[in-house]
Amino acid sequence: MSKLSLIVKTRTKPGKRDEVRQLYEQMLVPRALANPAQELVVMNNDAQDPNVFYLFEVYTSQEAFQSSSQAPWFWEYMGAVGPLLEGQPEVVMAAPVWGKGIVV
Repeated sequence: MSKLSLIVKTRTKPGKRDEVRQLYEQMLVPRALANPAQELVVMNNDAQDPNVFYLFEVYTSQEAFQSSSQAPWFWEYMGAVGPLLEGQPEVVMAAPVWGKGIVV
């Protein structure tokens, strides 16, 4: 069973990136901290565009990701942030093959 990494690019409506981050910290960070199958989560603000951020996540497996992404609390978060977003996030799924600070 191989690990799964996600790279998610999200564009918010103008001036809403910090509000989305606050909702993320309130609604998803506690879940990530309590989930051993979500091994790594990094939220990155785009250095050039104040309305874009990136998430980088590593899960122990595709099944672990699916379990989180289908949970009711995830959809509650999406409902809360949806009005603050400019379109759908772009999601790239990949298989990690090397990493510093994490066993792949």
